[in-house]
Amino acid sequence: MADNKCSECGSSILPGATRCAVCGAPVGGDVRRCPECDKMIPVKSVFCPCCGKMVWNDMEEKKTPVEPEPMKTDVKTEKHDVATENTGNPAEEMPVNHNRTKINRIVSIVLVVAVVCLAIYSIYDWGGGGGGTSNPYLALTGNDAIKRPEPERMNIVEASGIYGDAMVHDNRIGDLSTFGPAAYTLHGGKPLIVGINYFSGDKQRSFLKLTQIHKIDDAWRCGDETLRHEDDGIIVMDRDRLRLSGENIPRFVNIDGKHYFYFIYLVNPSEKLFGTSARNHLKLSLFNIESTDVIQLDYECEPVIVRGETLYYGNVENRRETPEFEFLASELDKLPIVYHPTPEEQKMAMPANASRKWLADNSELLGELKKGKQKVTFVLTYYDSPLFSRGDVAMDSRVSTEVYVYYATHTGTVFGYNRNSKKFFIVYVDSRGSVPQIEINSDGTLHVAAIEVDFDFDPATTHATLN
Repeated sequence: MADNKCSECGSSILPGATRCAVCGAPVGGDVRRCPECDKMIPVKSVFCPCCGKMVWNDMEEKKTPVEPEPMKTDVKTEKHDVATENTGNPAEEMPVNHNRTKINRIVSIVLVVAVVCLAIYSIYDWGGGGGGTSNPYLALTGNDAIKRPEPERMNIVEASGIYGDAMVHDNRIGDLSTFGPAAYTLHGGKPLIVGINYFSGDKQRSFLKLTQIHKIDDAWRCGDETLRHEDDGIIVMDRDRLRLSGENIPRFVNIDGKHYFYFIYLVNPSEKLFGTSARNHLKLSLFNIESTDVIQLDYECEPVIVRGETLYYGNVENRRETPEFEFLASELDKLPIVYHPTPEEQKMAMPANASRKWLADNSELLGELKKGKQKVTFVLTYYDSPLFSRGDVAMDSRVSTEVYVYYATHTGTVFGYNRNSKKFFIVYVDSRGSVPQIEINSDGTLHVAAIEVDFDFDPATTHATLN
Protein backbone atom coordinates (compact mmCIF):
# COMPACT_ATOMS: atom_id res chain seq x y z
CA MET A 1 0.00 0.00 0.00
CA ALA A 2 1.45 3.35 -0.97
CA ASP A 3 2.39 5.62 1.86
CA ASN A 4 0.33 8.74 2.44
CA LYS A 5 2.24 12.01 2.46
CA CYS A 6 2.14 14.62 5.27
CA SER A 7 0.43 17.73 3.92
CA GLU A 8 2.74 19.91 6.01
CA CYS A 9 6.28 18.52 5.60
CA GLY A 10 5.86 15.86 2.86
CA SER A 11 7.10 12.96 5.01
CA SER A 12 5.54 9.50 4.69
CA ILE A 13 2.64 8.75 7.01
CA LEU A 14 2.52 5.25 8.47
CA PRO A 15 -0.75 3.33 8.25
CA GLY A 16 -3.01 3.99 11.23
CA ALA A 17 -1.03 7.04 12.41
CA THR A 18 -3.09 10.11 13.36
CA ARG A 19 -0.12 12.52 13.32
CA CYS A 20 3.07 12.92 11.28
CA ALA A 21 6.02 11.28 13.07
CA VAL A 22 8.37 14.01 11.81
CA CYS A 23 6.56 17.33 12.31
CA GLY A 24 3.62 16.27 14.47
CA ALA A 25 1.00 17.70 12.10
CA PRO A 26 -2.46 16.04 12.42
CA VAL A 27 -3.52 13.67 9.64
CA GLY A 28 -6.79 13.89 7.77
CA GLY A 29 -9.66 15.98 9.15
CA ASP A 30 -7.62 17.35 12.08
CA VAL A 31 -5.95 20.01 9.92
CA ARG A 32 -7.03 23.21 8.16
CA ARG A 33 -5.37 26.03 6.26
CA CYS A 34 -4.09 29.16 8.01
CA PRO A 35 -6.09 32.17 6.73
CA GLU A 36 -2.91 34.27 6.74
CA CYS A 37 -0.14 32.13 5.17
CA ASP A 38 -2.22 29.25 3.69
CA LYS A 39 -0.16 26.58 5.52
CA MET A 40 -1.85 23.45 6.93
CA ILE A 41 -2.22 23.74 10.69
CA PRO A 42 -3.98 21.75 13.45
CA VAL A 43 -7.62 22.67 13.83
CA LYS A 44 -7.12 23.24 17.57
CA SER A 45 -4.26 25.71 17.07
CA VAL A 46 -4.49 29.08 18.80
CA PHE A 47 -1.67 30.57 16.74
CA CYS A 48 -0.36 29.49 13.34
CA PRO A 49 3.05 27.81 13.95
CA CYS A 50 4.32 29.26 10.66
CA CYS A 51 3.28 32.94 10.65
CA GLY A 52 2.11 33.45 14.25
CA LYS A 53 -1.39 34.74 13.36
CA MET A 54 -4.07 34.06 16.01
CA VAL A 55 -6.50 31.58 14.38
CA TRP A 56 -8.40 30.28 17.40
CA ASN A 57 -12.19 30.60 17.12
CA ASP A 58 -13.70 31.23 20.51
CA MET A 59 -17.12 29.79 19.66
CA GLU A 60 -15.66 26.65 18.12
CA GLU A 61 -13.46 26.19 21.13
CA LYS A 62 -16.48 26.38 23.41
CA LYS A 63 -18.48 23.98 21.24
CA THR A 64 -15.69 21.43 21.01
CA PRO A 65 -13.93 21.26 24.35
CA VAL A 66 -10.52 19.61 24.28
CA GLU A 67 -9.78 17.06 26.93
CA PRO A 68 -6.49 17.89 28.62
CA GLU A 69 -3.75 15.38 27.85
CA PRO A 70 -2.12 13.68 30.78
CA MET A 71 1.32 15.09 31.45
CA LYS A 72 4.04 12.55 30.82
CA THR A 73 6.99 12.70 33.09
CA ASP A 74 8.75 9.46 32.12
CA VAL A 75 11.52 10.55 29.79
CA LYS A 76 12.41 6.97 28.87
CA THR A 77 8.83 6.19 27.81
CA GLU A 78 8.69 9.27 25.55
CA LYS A 79 11.93 8.27 23.83
CA HIS A 80 10.70 4.69 23.38
CA ASP A 81 7.45 5.87 21.74
CA VAL A 82 9.32 7.95 19.20
CA ALA A 83 11.71 5.20 18.38
CA THR A 84 8.83 2.75 17.93
CA GLU A 85 7.13 5.00 15.36
CA ASN A 86 10.39 5.49 13.43
CA THR A 87 11.02 1.72 13.15
CA GLY A 88 7.68 1.08 11.49
CA ASN A 89 5.96 -0.66 14.43
CA PRO A 90 2.35 0.30 15.13
CA ALA A 91 2.32 2.61 18.09
CA GLU A 92 0.36 5.45 19.62
CA GLU A 93 0.80 8.91 18.08
CA MET A 94 3.77 11.00 19.19
CA PRO A 95 2.72 13.16 22.18
CA VAL A 96 2.52 16.91 21.57
CA ASN A 97 2.15 19.25 24.57
CA HIS A 98 -0.33 21.84 23.17
CA ASN A 99 -0.55 23.80 26.43
CA ARG A 100 3.20 24.33 26.54
CA THR A 101 3.27 25.39 22.85
CA LYS A 102 0.51 27.96 23.44
CA ILE A 103 2.24 29.35 26.52
CA ASN A 104 5.56 29.68 24.66
CA ARG A 105 3.91 31.57 21.82
CA ILE A 106 2.09 33.94 24.18
CA VAL A 107 5.33 34.59 26.07
CA SER A 108 7.08 35.35 22.76
CA ILE A 109 4.40 37.89 21.82
CA VAL A 110 4.64 39.57 25.23
CA LEU A 111 8.41 39.85 24.84
CA VAL A 112 8.04 41.43 21.37
CA VAL A 113 5.57 44.02 22.76
CA ALA A 114 7.96 44.79 25.63
CA VAL A 115 10.85 45.35 23.20
CA VAL A 116 8.73 47.74 21.08
CA CYS A 117 7.70 49.73 24.18
CA LEU A 118 11.33 49.95 25.30
CA ALA A 119 12.34 51.23 21.86
CA ILE A 120 9.63 53.94 21.95
CA TYR A 121 10.76 54.98 25.44
CA SER A 122 14.36 55.27 24.23
CA ILE A 123 13.34 57.46 21.30
CA TYR A 124 11.47 59.88 23.59
CA ASP A 125 14.22 59.83 26.18
CA TRP A 126 17.04 60.73 23.78
CA GLY A 127 14.92 62.95 21.55
CA GLY A 128 13.85 65.36 24.29
CA GLY A 129 10.29 64.05 24.30
CA GLY A 130 9.81 63.25 20.61
CA GLY A 131 6.79 63.97 18.53
CA GLY A 132 7.46 67.72 18.54
CA THR A 133 7.00 68.14 22.28
CA SER A 134 9.26 70.65 23.98
CA ASN A 135 9.10 68.85 27.33
CA PRO A 136 12.11 66.69 28.29
CA TYR A 137 10.30 65.19 31.27
CA LEU A 138 6.86 64.30 29.87
CA ALA A 139 6.03 63.17 26.34
CA LEU A 140 2.36 62.82 25.43
CA THR A 141 1.41 60.30 22.74
CA GLY A 142 -2.30 60.03 22.07
CA ASN A 143 -4.11 59.38 25.34
CA ASP A 144 -1.07 57.87 27.02
CA ALA A 145 1.83 59.52 28.76
CA ILE A 146 5.46 58.46 28.84
CA LYS A 147 6.67 59.64 32.22
CA ARG A 148 10.05 61.04 33.13
CA PRO A 149 11.63 61.33 36.53
CA GLU A 150 10.81 64.77 37.87
CA PRO A 151 13.79 67.01 38.64
CA GLU A 152 14.17 68.69 41.99
CA ARG A 153 14.32 72.06 40.25
CA MET A 154 12.98 73.21 36.92
CA ASN A 155 13.83 76.33 34.95
CA ILE A 156 11.38 78.54 33.06
CA VAL A 157 11.97 76.83 29.70
CA GLU A 158 11.37 73.34 31.10
CA ALA A 159 8.29 74.41 33.05
CA SER A 160 6.86 76.20 30.00
CA GLY A 161 7.38 73.04 27.92
CA ILE A 162 5.44 70.86 30.37
CA TYR A 163 2.76 73.54 30.66
CA GLY A 164 2.29 73.69 26.89
CA ASP A 165 2.15 69.89 26.54
CA ALA A 166 -0.45 69.55 29.30
CA MET A 167 -2.60 72.34 27.83
CA VAL A 168 -2.58 70.66 24.41
CA HIS A 169 -3.20 67.17 25.86
CA ASP A 170 -6.17 68.37 27.93
CA ASN A 171 -7.63 70.45 25.07
CA ARG A 172 -7.29 73.74 26.94
CA ILE A 173 -6.50 75.75 23.81
CA GLY A 174 -8.68 77.02 21.00
CA ASP A 175 -9.39 80.62 22.06
CA LEU A 176 -6.61 82.02 19.81
CA SER A 177 -4.51 82.77 22.88
CA THR A 178 -0.71 82.61 22.92
CA PHE A 179 1.37 80.51 25.30
CA GLY A 180 3.18 82.69 27.80
CA PRO A 181 5.81 81.70 30.39
CA ALA A 182 5.39 79.26 33.28
CA ALA A 183 7.15 78.43 36.56
CA TYR A 184 7.50 75.36 38.79
CA THR A 185 7.27 74.96 42.55
CA LEU A 186 6.38 72.56 45.36
CA HIS A 187 3.13 73.65 47.00
CA GLY A 188 2.19 71.72 50.10
CA GLY A 189 4.85 69.18 49.18
CA LYS A 190 3.23 68.54 45.79
CA PRO A 191 4.62 69.57 42.35
CA LEU A 192 2.84 72.53 40.79
CA ILE A 193 3.28 74.54 37.58
CA VAL A 194 1.47 77.79 36.86
CA GLY A 195 1.47 79.10 33.29
CA ILE A 196 -0.05 82.00 31.37
CA ASN A 197 -2.00 82.19 28.12
CA TYR A 198 -2.90 85.60 26.72
CA PHE A 199 -4.81 87.15 23.83
CA SER A 200 -4.63 90.68 22.41
CA GLY A 201 -6.73 92.27 19.70
CA ASP A 202 -8.17 95.57 18.53
CA LYS A 203 -11.65 94.12 17.98
CA GLN A 204 -11.87 91.95 21.10
CA ARG A 205 -11.01 92.53 24.74
CA SER A 206 -7.55 91.40 25.67
CA PHE A 207 -7.31 88.76 28.36
CA LEU A 208 -4.91 86.49 30.15
CA LYS A 209 -5.49 83.09 31.76
CA LEU A 210 -3.48 81.59 34.60
CA THR A 211 -3.73 77.79 34.68
CA GLN A 212 -2.48 75.52 37.44
CA ILE A 213 -0.90 72.25 36.27
CA HIS A 214 -0.79 69.42 38.84
CA LYS A 215 1.10 66.14 38.82
CA ILE A 216 -1.43 63.29 39.16
CA ASP A 217 -0.34 59.64 38.98
CA ASP A 218 3.04 60.70 37.60
CA ALA A 219 1.47 62.70 34.76
CA TRP A 220 0.88 66.46 34.48
CA ARG A 221 -2.77 67.47 34.17
CA CYS A 222 -4.54 70.86 33.94
CA GLY A 223 -6.37 72.16 36.99
CA ASP A 224 -8.17 75.41 37.77
CA GLU A 225 -7.75 78.48 35.59
CA THR A 226 -8.19 82.17 36.41
CA LEU A 227 -9.31 84.64 33.72
CA ARG A 228 -8.51 88.37 33.74
CA HIS A 229 -9.51 90.91 31.09
CA GLU A 230 -7.37 93.88 30.11
CA ASP A 231 -9.19 96.97 28.89
CA ASP A 232 -6.11 99.21 28.58
CA GLY A 233 -4.76 97.83 25.31
CA ILE A 234 -2.59 95.06 23.88
CA ILE A 235 -0.81 92.60 26.18
CA VAL A 236 2.93 92.10 25.64
CA MET A 237 4.68 89.16 27.35
CA ASP A 238 7.67 88.66 25.07
CA ARG A 239 10.62 88.15 27.42
CA ASP A 240 13.12 89.74 25.04
CA ARG A 241 10.98 92.80 24.52
CA LEU A 242 10.48 93.15 28.28
CA ARG A 243 14.24 92.66 28.78
CA LEU A 244 13.59 89.67 31.07
CA SER A 245 15.77 87.11 29.29
CA GLY A 246 18.31 87.13 32.09
CA GLU A 247 15.76 87.56 34.89
CA ASN A 248 14.16 84.85 37.04
CA ILE A 249 10.63 85.99 36.15
CA PRO A 250 8.10 84.46 36.44
CA ARG A 251 8.80 82.68 39.69
CA PHE A 252 7.14 81.70 42.96
CA VAL A 253 7.61 83.81 46.09
CA ASN A 254 6.42 83.61 49.69
CA ILE A 255 5.18 86.90 51.16
CA ASP A 256 3.81 87.09 54.67
CA GLY A 257 3.18 83.33 54.71
CA LYS A 258 1.33 83.30 51.38
CA HIS A 259 2.43 81.53 48.21
CA TYR A 260 2.41 83.73 45.08
CA PHE A 261 3.20 83.29 41.40
CA TYR A 262 5.04 86.49 40.39
CA PHE A 263 4.90 87.63 36.75
CA ILE A 264 5.12 90.82 34.63
CA TYR A 265 3.48 92.03 31.44
CA LEU A 266 3.19 95.28 29.50
CA VAL A 267 -0.02 96.77 28.13
CA ASN A 268 0.45 98.93 25.05
CA PRO A 269 -2.43 101.28 24.22
CA SER A 270 -4.40 100.31 21.14
CA GLU A 271 -4.38 103.19 18.66
CA LYS A 272 -7.82 102.20 17.36
CA LEU A 273 -9.32 102.31 20.85
CA PHE A 274 -7.31 104.95 22.66
CA GLY A 275 -5.46 106.98 20.03
CA THR A 276 -1.72 107.56 20.00
CA SER A 277 -1.61 109.61 23.19
CA ALA A 278 -2.58 106.89 25.69
CA ARG A 279 0.14 105.74 28.04
CA ASN A 280 1.58 102.28 28.54
CA HIS A 281 1.05 100.22 31.67
CA LEU A 282 3.76 97.95 33.04
CA LYS A 283 1.99 95.59 35.45
CA LEU A 284 3.91 93.72 38.13
CA SER A 285 1.58 90.98 39.37
CA LEU A 286 1.21 88.47 42.22
CA PHE A 287 -1.16 85.51 41.74
CA ASN A 288 -2.26 83.92 45.04
CA ILE A 289 -2.20 80.13 44.64
CA GLU A 290 -4.86 79.52 47.29
CA SER A 291 -7.36 82.34 46.72
CA THR A 292 -6.53 82.86 42.97
CA ASP A 293 -6.61 86.64 43.60
CA VAL A 294 -4.25 88.86 41.59
CA ILE A 295 -2.48 91.84 43.18
CA GLN A 296 -0.93 94.31 40.72
CA LEU A 297 1.35 97.33 40.81
CA ASP A 298 0.42 99.56 37.85
CA TYR A 299 3.39 101.51 36.50
CA GLU A 300 1.91 104.05 34.05
CA CYS A 301 4.68 104.98 31.67
CA GLU A 302 5.80 105.98 28.21
CA PRO A 303 8.68 104.75 26.05
CA VAL A 304 11.91 106.75 26.00
CA ILE A 305 15.06 106.17 23.98
CA VAL A 306 18.10 106.06 26.24
CA ARG A 307 21.49 105.35 24.68
CA GLY A 308 19.79 103.64 21.74
CA GLU A 309 17.51 101.43 23.85
CA THR A 310 13.77 101.68 24.40
CA LEU A 311 12.98 101.97 28.11
CA TYR A 312 9.83 102.98 30.00
CA TYR A 313 9.57 105.97 32.29
CA GLY A 314 6.63 106.92 34.46
CA ASN A 315 5.19 106.54 37.93
CA VAL A 316 3.18 104.15 40.08
CA GLU A 317 -0.54 104.93 40.03
CA ASN A 318 -1.84 102.64 42.79
CA ARG A 319 0.77 102.32 45.50
CA ARG A 320 -0.38 100.61 48.74
CA GLU A 321 1.20 100.12 52.15
CA THR A 322 1.17 96.30 52.17
CA PRO A 323 3.92 93.63 52.14
CA GLU A 324 2.88 92.64 48.62
CA PHE A 325 3.24 96.22 47.27
CA GLU A 326 6.56 96.66 49.05
CA PHE A 327 7.81 93.55 47.27
CA LEU A 328 6.53 94.74 43.88
CA ALA A 329 7.97 98.24 44.36
CA SER A 330 11.39 96.77 45.17
CA GLU A 331 11.16 94.60 42.04
CA LEU A 332 10.24 97.65 39.94
CA ASP A 333 13.47 99.37 40.94
CA LYS A 334 15.48 96.38 39.63
CA LEU A 335 13.82 95.94 36.24
CA PRO A 336 16.12 96.65 33.26
CA ILE A 337 13.19 97.88 31.18
CA VAL A 338 12.43 100.75 33.60
CA TYR A 339 14.26 104.03 33.08
CA HIS A 340 15.82 105.41 36.26
CA PRO A 341 17.18 108.85 35.33
CA THR A 342 20.22 110.35 36.98
CA PRO A 343 19.94 113.80 38.62
CA GLU A 344 21.34 115.38 35.45
CA GLU A 345 18.88 113.47 33.29
CA GLN A 346 16.04 114.53 35.58
CA LYS A 347 17.09 118.13 35.13
CA MET A 348 17.10 117.73 31.34
CA ALA A 349 13.57 116.26 31.53
CA MET A 350 12.18 119.52 32.92
CA PRO A 351 10.06 121.59 30.47
CA ALA A 352 12.53 124.46 30.66
CA ASN A 353 15.17 122.25 29.03
CA ALA A 354 12.88 120.70 26.41
CA SER A 355 14.75 122.15 23.41
CA ARG A 356 18.14 121.03 24.72
CA LYS A 357 16.81 117.56 25.37
CA TRP A 358 15.31 117.30 21.87
CA LEU A 359 18.65 118.23 20.29
CA ALA A 360 20.52 115.78 22.51
CA ASP A 361 18.13 112.95 21.60
CA ASN A 362 17.81 113.74 17.87
CA SER A 363 21.00 115.44 16.69
CA GLU A 364 22.36 112.27 15.05
CA LEU A 365 18.99 111.48 13.46
CA LEU A 366 18.66 115.02 12.15
CA GLY A 367 22.17 114.78 10.71
CA GLU A 368 21.23 111.59 8.84
CA LEU A 369 18.16 113.34 7.42
CA LYS A 370 20.26 116.27 6.24
CA LYS A 371 22.67 113.88 4.50
CA GLY A 372 19.82 112.44 2.47
CA LYS A 373 18.48 109.51 4.48
CA GLN A 374 14.88 109.13 3.39
CA LYS A 375 13.27 108.43 6.78
CA VAL A 376 14.22 108.61 10.46
CA THR A 377 12.23 108.18 13.66
CA PHE A 378 12.50 111.15 16.00
CA VAL A 379 12.71 110.62 19.76
CA LEU A 380 10.02 112.69 21.46
CA THR A 381 9.42 113.61 25.09
CA TYR A 382 5.91 114.51 26.21
CA TYR A 383 5.18 117.16 28.83
CA ASP A 384 2.15 117.99 30.91
CA SER A 385 2.83 121.75 30.96
CA PRO A 386 3.35 124.26 28.09
CA LEU A 387 6.85 124.58 26.66
CA PHE A 388 6.51 128.19 25.39
CA SER A 389 4.70 131.41 26.12
CA ARG A 390 2.36 133.31 23.85
CA GLY A 391 5.01 135.89 23.07
CA ASP A 392 7.37 133.23 21.74
CA VAL A 393 5.07 132.20 18.90
CA ALA A 394 5.68 133.64 15.43
CA MET A 395 2.74 135.49 13.94
CA ASP A 396 0.33 133.36 11.88
CA SER A 397 2.38 130.19 12.38
CA ARG A 398 -0.38 128.20 14.05
CA VAL A 399 -1.70 125.18 12.05
CA SER A 400 -3.88 122.32 13.30
CA THR A 401 -5.76 119.10 12.64
CA GLU A 402 -8.61 117.55 14.56
CA VAL A 403 -6.17 116.18 17.14
CA TYR A 404 -2.91 118.15 16.85
CA VAL A 405 -1.96 121.85 17.04
CA TYR A 406 1.49 123.10 15.92
CA TYR A 407 3.35 126.38 16.54
CA ALA A 408 6.65 127.79 15.27
CA THR A 409 8.54 130.14 17.60
CA HIS A 410 10.89 133.06 16.96
CA THR A 411 13.82 130.90 18.11
CA GLY A 412 13.26 128.26 15.37
CA THR A 413 11.46 125.58 17.39
CA VAL A 414 8.31 123.78 16.23
CA PHE A 415 6.07 122.75 19.13
CA GLY A 416 3.16 120.36 19.06
CA TYR A 417 0.11 119.85 21.30
CA ASN A 418 -2.20 116.80 21.47
CA ARG A 419 -5.78 117.84 22.23
CA ASN A 420 -6.76 114.34 23.44
CA SER A 421 -3.91 113.64 25.84
CA LYS A 422 -3.27 117.32 26.63
CA LYS A 423 0.45 116.71 26.16
CA PHE A 424 3.09 119.08 24.73
CA PHE A 425 6.09 118.00 22.63
CA ILE A 426 8.74 119.31 20.23
CA VAL A 427 8.80 118.38 16.54
CA TYR A 428 11.95 120.23 15.41
CA VAL A 429 14.64 122.62 16.66
CA ASP A 430 16.56 124.73 14.14
CA SER A 431 20.16 125.06 15.29
CA ARG A 432 20.54 128.41 13.46
CA GLY A 433 17.46 129.90 15.09
CA SER A 434 15.67 130.60 11.83
CA VAL A 435 11.87 130.28 11.83
CA PRO A 436 10.68 127.30 9.70
CA GLN A 437 7.50 127.34 7.63
CA ILE A 438 4.87 124.80 8.71
CA GLU A 439 1.66 123.59 7.11
CA ILE A 440 -0.69 120.58 7.24
CA ASN A 441 -0.49 118.06 4.37
CA SER A 442 -3.58 116.45 2.86
CA ASP A 443 -2.89 113.21 4.75
CA GLY A 444 -2.79 115.02 8.12
CA THR A 445 0.99 115.01 8.51
CA LEU A 446 2.98 118.18 9.23
CA HIS A 447 5.22 119.71 6.55
CA VAL A 448 8.28 121.50 7.99
CA ALA A 449 10.30 123.68 5.57
CA ALA A 450 13.49 124.95 7.25
CA ILE A 451 16.76 126.28 5.91
CA GLU A 452 18.64 123.20 7.14
CA VAL A 453 16.15 120.51 6.08
CA ASP A 454 12.71 120.01 4.51
CA PHE A 455 10.63 117.06 5.79
CA ASP A 456 7.16 115.72 6.65
CA PHE A 457 6.40 114.67 10.22
CA ASP A 458 3.88 111.98 11.25
CA PRO A 459 2.91 112.40 14.94
CA ALA A 460 1.43 108.87 15.12
CA THR A 461 4.76 107.20 14.30
CA THR A 462 7.15 110.15 14.97
CA HIS A 463 8.62 109.43 11.51
CA ALA A 464 10.34 112.29 9.70
CA THR A 465 10.41 111.72 5.91
CA LEU A 466 12.74 113.77 3.72
CA ASN A 467 11.14 115.83 0.92
